[in-house]
Amino acid sequence: MTRMRMAVVGCGHLGAIHARLLAARHDAELVAVVDPVPASRDRVAAAHGCASCAVPSDLIGRVDAAVVAAPTGLHAGVSVPLLEAGIDLLVEKPLGATVEDARAIAIAARRCGRTVAVGHVERFNPAWKVAALKAGMPVVVEAVRTAPFTFRSLDVGVIHDLMIHDIDLVLSLEPGRLEQVEAHGIVATGGFEDAVRARLTFSSGMVADLTASRISPSAQRTVSLWSSDAIVHCDLTAKTVSTVSPSASVREGAFSAVAVPAEDRGGLKDRFFTDILPFETLTVPDANAIAGEHDDFIAAVREGRSPIVSAAAGAAAVEIAARVIDAMACTVFGQRSGGRTTASTPMVPRRRAG
Repeated sequence: MTRMRMAVVGCGHLGAIHARLLAARHDAELVAVVDPVPASRDRVAAAHGCASCAVPSDLIGRVDAAVVAAPTGLHAGVSVPLLEAGIDLLVEKPLGATVEDARAIAIAARRCGRTVAVGHVERFNPAWKVAALKAGMPVVVEAVRTAPFTFRSLDVGVIHDLMIHDIDLVLSLEPGRLEQVEAHGIVATGGFEDAVRARLTFSSGMVADLTASRISPSAQRTVSLWSSDAIVHCDLTAKTVSTVSPSASVREGAFSAVAVPAEDRGGLKDRFFTDILPFETLTVPDANAIAGEHDDFIAAVREGRSPIVSAAAGAAAVEIAARVIDAMACTVFGQRSGGRTTASTPMVPRRRAG
């Protein structure tokens, strides 16, 4: 098999991870890395024995595909010329900082006949795959994603930085048209929103409650899914999945708690999560989610198929993020009077919804 010639644009934290994983693959060759900062690109290039380039245009004619891990605001400016030069792309999430940027990348991919995958890595988390399969069609989704402040991704707020992961997971469940958005945020670090709670209501009836914070003392990535088939709790960090499911007597409508004789209730209480609503911890296979992204992207390019997270899916997530921003009212942390504002104020720059 001919190895796919690949590059990574952006040598920050995530770009360095992409470079390391690509350099170890048998079906790809890491030809070059790109970054405007010489020390950054030279460090990663030296670690993997590849070329060090200052600008993305240096890749034209040298690679078949590239990972774009540059700052979000640069994604469209980097991606569109590379697509026009015939290079397939895996673009880190979010696909663009604005709806217009995301659409520009998706349109360029179609126009040029190129493959674009979007780095919504949680789609490849093995715990999510198990949880989504077990839950069936949820009616309620609750996602919590928190992290300490890192001084990274300061060009976007927490909606594009963290919440967009869970927006994409919700959209992957095909919930229908977004009909209503409620959102409240906190600005604490002098720039974009740092913590947000949002409720999304879809035409299918699904309600998604999403919490994201990058100013939390502790990290958490969990998703709970409620459906008629099961209540599923998924810890995306620990890669664990647990379920509470209806027993046959519950599914058939034969069980009634009030009908249980008083003298039997103590024993049945002890067996409730085995006999009535069985509790189960599911087996989750071990897997590297970013390596899974690479597997899917390379296979999509070779097979001429759509990747699991396409440019259209990435643009849809950006559009929902814009809807959340438009609906959001923010409180400026530490200001007791006049601290409540909307997303259109200078403290929380408005990103156009298209």
